[in-house]
Amino acid sequence: MTTENFQVDLRGIVEILSHHLYSSPRVFVRELIQNARDALVARERLGQSTASGFQAPIELIVDEPHRALLVRDAGIGLTEQEARQLLSTIGASSKRGEFAQARRDYLGQFGIGLLSCFLVADQIEVRSRSAREPNAPTMHWIGSGDGTFTVTEAAGPLAAPGTEVWVRARPEDADWVSYDRVELLASKFAELLPVPITVRRGADTGPGRVVSRHTPPWQLAEPDALEWCSRTFGISPLAAFPIDVPVAGVRGLAFVSSNSISTKHRGGDRVFSNGMFVADDNTQLVPEWATFVKVALEAGSLPLTASRESLQETELVRDVQAEVGRQLRTGIERLAAEGGDRFAQFLDVHSTNLLAMAAADDAMLQFVARHYLWETSSGLVPFAQMPSKISYASTVGEFSANAPLVAAQGGMLVNGGYTNSIVVLEAFSRAQTRVRVSPFSRTEQLDALPQPKPERRSLAEQLRAVATPVLDDLGVGLDLRDFAPASVLSLHVPPAPAGFDFSDEAADDDPWAALIGDAKKPDPVDRRPKLVLNVRANAVRAVVAARTPELQQQAVRALYLLSLLQAGQRLNADEQRTLADALGELLVAAT
Repeated sequence: MTTENFQVDLRGIVEILSHHLYSSPRVFVRELIQNARDALVARERLGQSTASGFQAPIELIVDEPHRALLVRDAGIGLTEQEARQLLSTIGASSKRGEFAQARRDYLGQFGIGLLSCFLVADQIEVRSRSAREPNAPTMHWIGSGDGTFTVTEAAGPLAAPGTEVWVRARPEDADWVSYDRVELLASKFAELLPVPITVRRGADTGPGRVVSRHTPPWQLAEPDALEWCSRTFGISPLAAFPIDVPVAGVRGLAFVSSNSISTKHRGGDRVFSNGMFVADDNTQLVPEWATFVKVALEAGSLPLTASRESLQETELVRDVQAEVGRQLRTGIERLAAEGGDRFAQFLDVHSTNLLAMAAADDAMLQFVARHYLWETSSGLVPFAQMPSKISYASTVGEFSANAPLVAAQGGMLVNGGYTNSIVVLEAFSRAQTRVRVSPFSRTEQLDALPQPKPERRSLAEQLRAVATPVLDDLGVGLDLRDFAPASVLSLHVPPAPAGFDFSDEAADDDPWAALIGDAKKPDPVDRRPKLVLNVRANAVRAVVAARTPELQQQAVRALYLLSLLQAGQRLNADEQRTLADALGELLVAAT
């Protein structure tokens, strides 16, 4: 027996595997199952049966007392020469030329896959008998974590072609080869593989637990598929959309959640490759905007990365993602066409998601225009039914404060205070010409409000005389208007933005300035905040009729502070006291 060296620095490779390639040591179970499954496929291609004297073509047998896991299969097996080539050379694979097939039948590469066992063990033992020769001997390969391996003819030959792999875990990694852990991992990795795979304890003589051959969710009847979604994803599905991209062999189901989901980042999806589990947090095949779905997909011919935990970033993957997005939009359109409670519930719980879709995808704008109900000053209205001119409020507070006023003037104000609302409204503005969309302007709204009618002008002048001194003390300007609805007593207009005034500088340079004096200086702009009083409102007109000047002044202060509250501003402690005192005195006077 000759001891030979690996053709790599094994310690360095294991370090790379554990820290940079694989996300967790758990992958060694998947790699062993992949290798066994590939061996079965290879033997079937020889036209040979994979039936064996085992309880299943692939068995995982756990020997907890000895911290060991045995994986055996009735596959094609290995000769001694193949063992030297495949088990000692990183990346070697007898199947490499066949990876270029449009529909891949093999999942792994035997060399890297077996070396993943060194993540939990210091030694791996393989016994294998090739099915290519009728009386092939059984070879015995032992690889060690120190970078050495041996290959000999086994003292105890296998009764039939196939392979046995023993993984004996280090003491600190014993949990990775416990029965509960192995069963859990095998159930996850192999649930959709079509070949029978069992897990059992070494001391048990009865049949092991079958962890494979589950029907993929996309092949289940709808009630069973929805139940699978609830059990697997933990969400109650509202509907399920089929996904089918034949050119890449991709198929699956997209489950629409019946609950609202955060739109910041969509959760990943469950992806399989030829039935073998790849990941449950994959984000490569579904557009980021589709936050309202959880998807289960068979990746078909899309190639995997070396770790087999994600897909290679290729142009085909990007094309598949675009097609999946198109099919999701089609599914929503079908749901809309059906109408009824399901679509109403979809609109209710996923309104924010719909806006995110429209903001990220121009193709969704038309759908949102037809179906999404915007909160407006005229009630809930889809964009397709809005008048030719609308404005939008930037915040929910701005909308609440101004919607009654805009509605009373015959306009329409849209609530743009929710996530993505303004982005979508501006996208509408660019995409069509029927509706003119603009941000709400309090100044423009004020300019459009009517001046006091002739019969109220005398009252207006009295009100101005009472209110101006009080508001001047507060640093606030005054405007009097006559508008509907009369329930709006007052409006707060924020201060005008500061500008540059070059009048003084110009006067210093102008020799005629001293002679002309202030005659040609423009009137300074009043940049103070402004209180607009509605002389149509009974409460505003009652200010003039208050019995004493003190009550008149308190009423003006109360109207100003109420306008701040209506505009969504918070009152400071002094303002709160002033409002309380004013209301108190007015109530006392009224009684």
